Amino acid sequence: MKYTRYFGLITKEQGKLNLSTDQFQGMMNIIHVEGVVAGLNKAKEANKDRDSYYKYDIIILKENDLLSELTGNLAPDKLLKEMMKFSD
Repeated sequence: MKYTRYFGLITKEQGKLNLSTDQFQGMMNIIHVEGVVAGLNKAKEANKDRDSYYKYDIIILKENDLLSELTGNLAPDKLLKEMMKFSD
């Protein structure tokens, strides 16, 4: 949850981020998808001794692909700078 942690720290340090509505929605989508992946990983680990352990892999892969699409695989600091640039 590297993006979520980074966005949270920046918000805590600097207060409200000056993002356009579209960029704010994008940031929230990233946070949501990271949460989904974290939840799926917890569910997977809870089933590690069962046959259903591997059924989560495809779903996790799809969510990670979506996260890559949303972030462009940029580092959190660079992504936030891009989002702020597009908010001007």
